[in-house]
Amino acid sequence: MAALAVVASGCQVHRRAAPIGIGLLQVADVVRATDRPALSPLVWSPEGGRFAYGSRDGVWVHHVGDAAGKKIAPGEAVTALAWSPADGTLVYVDRGTLWTVQSDGSHRRRIPIKGIAASPTWAPGGDRFVFVVRAVGAGLAPAQLWVAGSDGAAPQQIRWQPMGRHIGALGWFPDSLHLFVGLTAQGGEATVEWWQVRTAYPDSRRLSGPQVPVVETALSPSGEWVAFVAGSPGAERAHVVRGGGGGLTPVSPSARRLSGLAWSSHGEKLAYALMRDEVAAEIYATSVSRANPLLVASYRIEFPDPAVALSLAWSPDDARLAFGTNTGTHTGPIWLVRFRTR
Repeated sequence: MAALAVVASGCQVHRRAAPIGIGLLQVADVVRATDRPALSPLVWSPEGGRFAYGSRDGVWVHHVGDAAGKKIAPGEAVTALAWSPADGTLVYVDRGTLWTVQSDGSHRRRIPIKGIAASPTWAPGGDRFVFVVRAVGAGLAPAQLWVAGSDGAAPQQIRWQPMGRHIGALGWFPDSLHLFVGLTAQGGEATVEWWQVRTAYPDSRRLSGPQVPVVETALSPSGEWVAFVAGSPGAERAHVVRGGGGGLTPVSPSARRLSGLAWSSHGEKLAYALMRDEVAAEIYATSVSRANPLLVASYRIEFPDPAVALSLAWSPDDARLAFGTNTGTHTGPIWLVRFRTR
């Protein structure tokens, strides 16, 4: 039976499907979803019937099945965006500048900040979003966390400093009060510390883990699990661990490279891409309790590069999984895996 998710801001009611276990999923088809290469990772609309992404000429929105799509906002290099879980508001980063716009292209607004923006991330209720700001020309200077209202109004710096480190991972705990923040080593890209940070007033604590530097991190929507990729060059592996520590479990084989960690909306499924080489990748779906991951797609990369990675995104109803080399640094067309239940 579908569950009702009530959004406090605006009192909207969205019907969200109950989770579907990995063992019940079967791949129906894999199709190319866009006519043009995307730059930013894909984001889904709350109902799952549309998706959006950034490119080198603006922000595009598609209905599922419409490969042409519609450009709703201009841009030069849109590297990141996020779709409000409450309505049609999109927040996006174009060459370090932060904007909001409605999914029909109306009410486009620049958010006044001093610095270079990155990683916009909506609170679960859609009433506000956080983002990272780095001072212009700061080089290796530490970043700052900021929060703004749903329309980008009244942006404020969160009173917490990352102690000379950079922010490599950002997410919300389900209470919409606390952030999950992954900090990288100074001058490096690997995440070495995890923190829980309250947005409203100074209140933070360091979380257990990681025990080794990790190259990618993702908090589950339930806040119960953290997925991460760790290992030596050429021998990476995905793991999950409880947010409070303990329960460390490997969820992938060892591989040359892993990327694109993506939790489903309920947090019971995890997808990732296994990079065989610079031209071939495999997409897998698994769960915390599943011994053998499910191969959902084999992918021959259109624009090969030794440093290429994949981004992945589940639709809110778990019916589709998007993937592509559109990571914010590389471009590529978007593909959709469509599932059916056994």
